[in-house]
Amino acid sequence: MRLEALLPAVSPIIEQEYVAYQAAMELESVVEFPRSSKVGSFEKDDLLSLYSDQLVKKSGVCREEYERLLASAPRKKCPMCSESTVTALDHHLPKSSYFRHAVNPLNLVPICSRCNEAKKHTMPNAEDKQFMHPYFDDFSGVQWLDFVILQESPIEIEFRARRPEGVSDRAFAKIKSHFSRLKLNELYTSNAIVMLDDLKETFSKFHDDNDWVSVRDELSDHLRRSSRRKDSWEHAMFSVLCDCEWYIEGGFKNI
Repeated sequence: MRLEALLPAVSPIIEQEYVAYQAAMELESVVEFPRSSKVGSFEKDDLLSLYSDQLVKKSGVCREEYERLLASAPRKKCPMCSESTVTALDHHLPKSSYFRHAVNPLNLVPICSRCNEAKKHTMPNAEDKQFMHPYFDDFSGVQWLDFVILQESPIEIEFRARRPEGVSDRAFAKIKSHFSRLKLNELYTSNAIVMLDDLKETFSKFHDDNDWVSVRDELSDHLRRSSRRKDSWEHAMFSVLCDCEWYIEGGFKNI
């Protein structure tokens, strides 16, 4: 179907669903959000083609909007994990089942290839199958990660989802699901080990003189800088290490 004929037919659908989508996300009621219905094959086929032909294709009339959404990711990092580089747009509600939102800009989220693969076509129809939505779920001002040292020699560490003060049961269920389904412990632990190894080299110069004050000062500086992003794994880690006497007084060598 030509674009000129398609838009008058689907525009009222897109506008109506945009309003419903926004209301559901603001009320944290996505688990009850209905899957898209269709009349014959018209709506699904044409809405999906509108996405692939007019947003994704470089020749599409809405390609600039696609590029704008890609570029909206803070620091060019995936807003789902805050670590990896954005590579594509993801349908937060999968377009296969929520096809009426195939071109809804609220449903198009920048994402990295790792999170995109982990998320796949997960249906957010239960509390333990949700993901944080970067346009609606702002937990950047709170710490929702815990850092745990499981073993001291050699160091083994782990990150866990924690419940921030004042967060509802439903919001915390979303945090836990997001953390688990995107395998963020694996990602953050891997990155943390690299940083701890770098710190080992930095702190080794203080070891012979038992200069633990300098070690603590370095850690405090890292904590201060990471406090700008309280939802980061760095903030969770340095919040613990700054008060960990074992680590400060030589435990850093056990990487």
